[in-house]
Amino acid sequence: MKGTIHRLNIGERNCLLYLPPEYEAGGRYPVVYINGTDELPDILEILEPYFGKECRPFLLLNVETARWNDDMTPWPAPAMNAQSGAFGGWADAYLDTFVKTIKPFIDTHYNTKPNPEDTAIAGYSLGGLTALYALYQYPIFGKIGCLSGSLWYDHWLDFMASHTPKNISAQVYISLGTKEKESKNARMGRVGECTVKASALLKDQLPDEDSLKLEWNDGGHFTEIPRRFCRALLWLMRK
Repeated sequence: MKGTIHRLNIGERNCLLYLPPEYEAGGRYPVVYINGTDELPDILEILEPYFGKECRPFLLLNVETARWNDDMTPWPAPAMNAQSGAFGGWADAYLDTFVKTIKPFIDTHYNTKPNPEDTAIAGYSLGGLTALYALYQYPIFGKIGCLSGSLWYDHWLDFMASHTPKNISAQVYISLGTKEKESKNARMGRVGECTVKASALLKDQLPDEDSLKLEWNDGGHFTEIPRRFCRALLWLMRK
């Protein structure tokens, strides 16, 4: 990896900021915000060779959370099983920190392109659900990455059907593993049909037919996560 990663604390959130190797040469760059991942170096190792070719260089901010099941859910829901806790439904507060504190800090202290078409939010699993939820809450995100998103979440499809994206010019990338629907948990096993239905709803809600991409990956929920991130970011940040 030729770029650099810096640890920051913004709004009481621990963050990892990636600056591409081109950053020191000047200019302004798009920003991708990611809802927590442990595989940032692996993602960037794969991505960097594409910069300036198939993909625009960009800043990437990974926002960590210690309360995953709370921060990454839009409203409360029952636990998956007796061993896990209930979902807290704190995504509104989490995204509010993004919009009011984290993004303004990055745009003030770094050379960014702050407009929506150069601002992406992406996440995996519940993080993907939260990224898609952001589309219905704020207009500042012009690119959305929902990777193996937990679109099985209770009442999610009803929410999508009754709401309109705040940015109808947004580009949305959705992906899912072909084996994820084989989950033994009945709620999670609905993810395949829910992902197809969510994509159909978005297709009707976004006026540009080229603004939505649904991609199927081989394997289950934990297969080649860094490469799945790269596929998403290459499409969202394509030249």
